Amino acid sequence: MQNHTTAPQRFTFLFLAVVRANPQDRPHREQVTAATEREARSFLAGRFVLLFAGRLPVREVRHA
Repeated sequence: MQNHTTAPQRFTFLFLAVVRANPQDRPHREQVTAATEREARSFLAGRFVLLFAGRLPVREVRHA
């Protein structure tokens, strides 16, 4: 039985990025939180040429 009240798992996706408007620019790191790599790329692909660098789980913040 699935629990339909839980939110989808989210990850921090890391990319090596170069600005599309300036391909001679130095590569730098971009990160975005999303459920899938496709969703993460959709946030950045308009501005950057991307190379996937990693995926990290998003940790929950617990308040005491």
